Amino acid sequence: MAISYPAIKAGLTNQKIAIIGLIHKALRDKKSLTLPSLTSYYPETRKHDFCSFEKIYKEATLERALSAFGLSSVAEPEPEMTDSGLCFLEGADRWAETALKGQVEWPDLTCQIIRHLQPSDLLLDFCRLLLQKIKAEGITHAIQLRVENDWQSYAEHVLASFAAPHEEYKPTFLEIIQKAKRTWGNTFTKAYVLSDEGGLPADKETIRAEVLKELGVELFWKSDFLSPSILSSNLISSIIDFEIALALPFFAGNSRSTFACFVSFEKFCRTGRYAKNHYIYNNSGPHLMLRYDNGALMAPEQLKDALFARQPLLEVSPYDREWALTLTAHLAQTGDFISRTQFVMGVPSGHLVIDGSSDPLRSIEGFQLDVNSPLPSLEYRARNKEGRHTPWQPAGSFCGSRGKNAPLTGFSFRIKGPASLTTDCIYAARFSEHSEVIHAKNGEWCTLGNDHNLTAIHLLFRPQKPFGR
Repeated sequence: MAISYPAIKAGLTNQKIAIIGLIHKALRDKKSLTLPSLTSYYPETRKHDFCSFEKIYKEATLERALSAFGLSSVAEPEPEMTDSGLCFLEGADRWAETALKGQVEWPDLTCQIIRHLQPSDLLLDFCRLLLQKIKAEGITHAIQLRVENDWQSYAEHVLASFAAPHEEYKPTFLEIIQKAKRTWGNTFTKAYVLSDEGGLPADKETIRAEVLKELGVELFWKSDFLSPSILSSNLISSIIDFEIALALPFFAGNSRSTFACFVSFEKFCRTGRYAKNHYIYNNSGPHLMLRYDNGALMAPEQLKDALFARQPLLEVSPYDREWALTLTAHLAQTGDFISRTQFVMGVPSGHLVIDGSSDPLRSIEGFQLDVNSPLPSLEYRARNKEGRHTPWQPAGSFCGSRGKNAPLTGFSFRIKGPASLTTDCIYAARFSEHSEVIHAKNGEWCTLGNDHNLTAIHLLFRPQKPFGR
């Protein structure tokens, strides 16, 4: 019997999270599933309408992804109903895991669910029509005004209990636009607004007039361009807002909102790359904060951390060897952090990058390279602040220390055997009190001397150029 859950009374992204959980449960339990009905929820009245899944999303597109993972979706009239709340919790856990694993998670189930959760052709037509009108107005920035009445209540009664004391999770609409203006400068004069218009603390004309008068920024809502008949459903309105936020070059939202997080997460799922120019405004300080994660983190202190982005220190070539490897580094103040390449075999993904340089106290104290499939022989060594260095160690060995406050000051990698004749082992690093990226290759020391602690590593393998060129 197929499993499903009763439609839940929640917003768009929370329903997506529950779908993730349902699919993971079906895979784990080795069962087929019936895609649930969806809900158009109205927080102001707590009323809701139900609609079938296929009226909102392309069922065949999602089924293609499920089939690739050995799952099947069946339209069973009376499936076995499971707890929707538990599906949501599992979906939230699987979503959070993608932040820790990074880009290497992209080919796996969670990201591919979201990548293949595509709106119906009719909804996409509405989105394209709206996007044309927005671009004709010269709008390039989308801003989530999460200031609705239901958000104020949630912030006061829930967020207040666990958010950091300095976090600005309940700003006014003027404070949000003011941060955006300070960040994006005087060329920022227009913005597309994402919000539940029915739940705003003031009508949109009042908000628009006040923002234009105080800050010189003109705000536009979807209702300025589309007819009320199209926007009669909160679910459809949310999907339209979501697609516009994905399409515009700049986006800012509240990272405590799953909707804002999913704008970044879904962009990552669709492209396999971290979203650029995505910001949050619930951070402390007068400016927006650029987010470095893939959209699966919610606390400002986490998502501003470049460690999670694993951005290459060196320029990556499309001809670099895509070997399945795991690099683990022990960082002061943090513990072990992992970076993987090609976690799903045959699908290039991920970079062997661990960059803790955004925190001056977070030096690398040790590292280990693990080989996930038969590969050429790899060796590495490290040196400490006293200038002493380890002997060459094979893959699978830990090099350095843990918890001894003994930062490394240099390292080197090399390939052994016949593969060394055709492939270069190239690596780069950052060091404390120095902004420049230092690089070396094929067993050379990568170091700035004993006074500079190692804070970042990038490792890659590149085919050698033919002789005579």
